[in-house]
Amino acid sequence: NICLLLNSKVTRIDREKKTIVYEDDGGEKKLSYDVLVLATGSSCVEPSIKGIEKCEYFTLKNIDDAKKIAESVKEGARSAIIGAGLVGVELACSLAQKGEQVALIEEEKSVLQSILDEDMAEKIKEMLEAQKIKIYENEKIREICKQKVLLSDKEIHFDKLFVCAGASPATRLAGDAGLKVEKGIVVNEFLQTSDKDVFACGDCAECVEFTSNERVLSMIGTIAVKQAKIIARNISGKKSKFPPVLNSTITKIGDLFVAAAGLTANRAKKLSINAISAKYSGTVRSEYYDSKSRITVKLVCDPKGIVIGGQIVGHAEVAGRINLIALAIQKKCNVVELKGLETAYNPASAPIFDPLTVAAEMCARKMGIGE
Repeated sequence: NICLLLNSKVTRIDREKKTIVYEDDGGEKKLSYDVLVLATGSSCVEPSIKGIEKCEYFTLKNIDDAKKIAESVKEGARSAIIGAGLVGVELACSLAQKGEQVALIEEEKSVLQSILDEDMAEKIKEMLEAQKIKIYENEKIREICKQKVLLSDKEIHFDKLFVCAGASPATRLAGDAGLKVEKGIVVNEFLQTSDKDVFACGDCAECVEFTSNERVLSMIGTIAVKQAKIIARNISGKKSKFPPVLNSTITKIGDLFVAAAGLTANRAKKLSINAISAKYSGTVRSEYYDSKSRITVKLVCDPKGIVIGGQIVGHAEVAGRINLIALAIQKKCNVVELKGLETAYNPASAPIFDPLTVAAEMCARKMGIGE
């Protein structure tokens, strides 16, 4: 009994009359509601760079974008990518594998800075450079003109330009309707906006970050799905709360898996948390198995030893370990508890000393606890 209206653009929300106004091929129409859910998503950011408005460039937000990019691939073509977040790095790797000459430009100090500390990001950088991708970190773009990206002291020539500068929450409808909007649409723990009969979820809605309690934008698919389920329960009268988020993330770049949960050491520092971290590289099988079984685990804990973040880079067995770190953060486990975790052992599938528990032990030793 779902009435699906495609090719219909909502132009206005009248909260007083509890109606929405939308346009389709038949003109302007109205629809009344008892409860309204805003799931308007986000759009790609166009960075404030001189000359960019005059350029043709690709963005990557949906399947149609991916198809256009796939059709443009040409061996030997010079591609410049602005932004070394998840989308930019994954795209750079894919284009390089197709034989393109790729330049990746990032204004921050390292790639994937939103989820990895610089020491962990270095492993991704090494892998990208092995694919002959040229990486320009900590670079401010002066201007884009005539198939060139102009940096402070160099020029990058391109045949194709890609802008992967992040996403912006689609909040115009909410703002025009008088709903409270800050970083995104402001919601309470039940995902209600400033109007109790209007809910919001997904990229457009704010979340509460687990450790800091700050309001942040998540923009992760798993979070959006959980929010949708919570809203459905609340609309049906079951009253469920949406918990703070860790923004647990995993992706595959080339043949490396990259995963993170909670705070990086860098973000903890910005929050004035005197964090302690430890990093350990080991195997996920016995040492005499191939080197592809090596992973690097980094744990971040607060001054009391409570786990507040983790990062993993490796070729295998990453997802389960980052999920375990996420559980440790949610349950506010101490690194002493984590280092004492009883783990399984089998030469073909698990080492005697799991890299995760070793990293936890290293954190504990740094703090002088749990000896």
